[in-house]
Order: sequence, then C-alpha cells, then structure tokens
Amino acid sequence: MIDILSPAILPGEINRLLAGHGFEREPLYLAAGVVRARHEDWSFSSVFQPLFRLHERELLPFAFEALARVRDTNGNSVAPAVLFAAETSPRRSVFLDRLLRCLHLLNFLRSRADPGLLLTLNVNAQHLVNVSESHGRFFAEVLSGLDVQPQRICLEIVEDAVDDPMRLLQAVTRYRELGFGIALDDFGQGASNLERVWLLEPDYVKLDRRLMRQALMLPSTREPLAKLVAILHLHGAQVVAEGIESALQLDIARDCDCDFAQGYFLGRPAAAPAAV
Repeated sequence: MIDILSPAILPGEINRLLAGHGFEREPLYLAAGVVRARHEDWSFSSVFQPLFRLHERELLPFAFEALARVRDTNGNSVAPAVLFAAETSPRRSVFLDRLLRCLHLLNFLRSRADPGLLLTLNVNAQHLVNVSESHGRFFAEVLSGLDVQPQRICLEIVEDAVDDPMRLLQAVTRYRELGFGIALDDFGQGASNLERVWLLEPDYVKLDRRLMRQALMLPSTREPLAKLVAILHLHGAQVVAEGIESALQLDIARDCDCDFAQGYFLGRPAAAPAAV
C-alpha cells in the first residue's frame, strides 16, 4: 500500500504536470489532511459513493465513484454540471476535467482505501470533444508517477453526450489501450441506445436512476428492464443499478439480475471511502 505521507501522494508533482495548462500554479493543496483544489473563483473537494456487488450473500463494496463538491467565493454550493456548462473555453474545460480527476485520485489514495477497490471517475463530454487525440495520456502519466495501475480506474462516460459516435469510439479505444475500464453512465435517459453499447463494448453500463424509479412505481416495467439487463449481459457488459433508495428497489435490481447497485439506501457520498 502507498504511504500517504510519501511525497508522491502530495499535490506537488501533479501541480507541476497541471502547470502546463497555464492556469493556477498550485491548484491542488492540502487542507486539514485532505486534498482540495481551486480554479479561479471555485473551490473543489471530493466525496465517494460506494457501489456494491449483488451476487454475493453479503453486500460488499467493489468500487467507489468519486464526485466533486463545488463552492463559489461566497461558500455557496454549485452543481458541477452548471460549472462545466458555463465553461466555454476548450482549454479551460480540459484543465478543469483533469484537475478534478487528479483531486479525486489523490484523496482516494490518501484515504487508505482497500487496494482491491475500483475507483470510478467521470469524464466530461467537453473533454472528449476538446482533446483532439491521445486521450488518457495525461492521466496515465499521473498514475505512473504514483505507481498506480490503470486497471484500478474506471472512466465513466455519458454515451449520448457526444454527437459523433466515431469520435467517442476513438477516445474509448485509446482509454482501453492504456488499461482503463470503461463505464457508460446514465444509460436509458435521453438518446441512449444499444447501438452505442455494441460499438463501444463497455465493461459496465450504469442504468439511469429513472429506470429504477419507474420499476418501483410501475411493476409492468420490471420485465422489460430485466430483458434490457439480459441484452447488456449478452454484449459483455456488467450492469449497475443506480438510484437505489429503498429495500424494494434493491430487490428489483436483484430480480432483474443487475450485477451491482448504487444509491442512498446503500451508501451516501462521504469524504472517506474507507469509512463504509
């Protein structure tokens, strides 16, 4: 296990890598034993939500999804989606996306989380579009400096957020070549379609929470949901049921043969993944 007091787990070296973007010289910093980040008028911290295996007698976490908590100069909470939507500069959006992934990685390592656990990190759609090539090279360099294998990281992508499927395939192929796992997030919302699953061959598909809400409210939707899960399994993907907020929803996820589950009923986002 990596020593959290090692200079490698301090923000210094990663700040030097991030400096190439030309923004804050030291966007990552230690405060009260955790790593935080800043970008212009915004400050960032990490929280982690567990994902649990469903095919075992005891519910055990197999991964943690890292989520950003954003505040403005007045200390008001801001949704990360709002921040990215307001960011129009390609260079700045790439920097911000990389900054958040580095922030989460450092906090995950410093938490002394079980090295067998997977860390899942969101990749913003603007990042996929604004990086012309060599997707994943920067983050692979960060991992190498920390002696972390890419196989410990799963990158989450909202598959209908990029209009050009071949551009999306190019990015996913490069990430996979570097050893990262791939998850399609929020599947079942908007323009989600199975053709993207066939094209991208993700390791995981995360069902949009609205599917589980429908299954709870409308029992007639549970059989079609189980069939969808079976189709995803046929294409080699493991399925995560998101938005599990009750014992009944957990039972539905099991009955539909989902592999994993995530939601407030099982575990809320917390600053320390090892605390679950």
